[in-house]
Amino acid sequence: MFTQTVINRIATPFAISGFILSILTHTATAATTLDNNDNVRGFIQTNSSSFRYRNDLVPNAPMETAAGEEYRFNAQQGDTVRISVKPEEGSTLSPILVLSSSQTGNQVAYNDKTNLLVYQVPISGEYKLLVLGDNNTRGRYTVSLSGITPGVIVNNPSNQPSSSNQTPDKRKQLLRDDFGLRVLENCPAATGSLVVVSFPESDQTYTYCANPNRFLEAGQYTYDMSTETLKPGRPGTQTAANQTTDPRQEKLEDEYGLNVLDTCPPATSSFVVISYPEGGQSYRYCADPNRVFPAGEYTYNASTQSLEPVKQPEACTVQVGGVCIVR
Repeated sequence: MFTQTVINRIATPFAISGFILSILTHTATAATTLDNNDNVRGFIQTNSSSFRYRNDLVPNAPMETAAGEEYRFNAQQGDTVRISVKPEEGSTLSPILVLSSSQTGNQVAYNDKTNLLVYQVPISGEYKLLVLGDNNTRGRYTVSLSGITPGVIVNNPSNQPSSSNQTPDKRKQLLRDDFGLRVLENCPAATGSLVVVSFPESDQTYTYCANPNRFLEAGQYTYDMSTETLKPGRPGTQTAANQTTDPRQEKLEDEYGLNVLDTCPPATSSFVVISYPEGGQSYRYCADPNRVFPAGEYTYNASTQSLEPVKQPEACTVQVGGVCIVR
């Protein structure tokens, strides 16, 4: 059932957690909580709070400022959230929709072309929505939310009391100070050329993107708290500390810089496939290509301790009496 909620303005200082979005005016309205199938009325005026945001549709776009109002909601991993804004009749409002994660402060979705924002939630938690007036437009509107799992309550940073001296993001500082990474403010849609680091903590995983450096090339990494190191691969692909490690896999990773997969996929044409003869058996491994080993078939040579490319048979161009003649 649709419910109608009127926004109450509360003059109280409010600081937004994270490093993407921040209120610029000396007073701010308290964020309104959205629930599934809510229709909430809003009003952007000349004296409305100002927020900073970035136009994610334009590469390397600078930070901008616009007046608007803030909302928040809880969503569960896998939810497809639909947010729509409908300006009321007579309103000149041209809305900008900006969505950020309360856990990281990262801006995760943006739309200034239509009045609809659709976002599939990767991590359960609280999310913050900004409805902003593009080009100083103002007016009344109704914001609607649907697609979230009912009854989801997650502890996140914005559930805690706000303060002007909030604790900095320790994970971001660790990546900068210990690994020399320049962390981006938010992860773009395409991350193939970036260092992507996952921090599995409790029942949540925090993800950061950074530019590669001379120590860490582009790829997926997981922070291992026990060794305080970044290990290649996504969360769940790491070997537990109390399990017996695979010496062949370790050799491929440590000596050849390969990110070995847990299992070989059905199609392996885009992967490095290594045959590892040992003790009368042959072990097969698949890994992501790197700049030294392009995709293809390889065999480990124990005598030279090297990975040797497997020569593929040449295609048969002519057959004479059922016999293949290669030209």
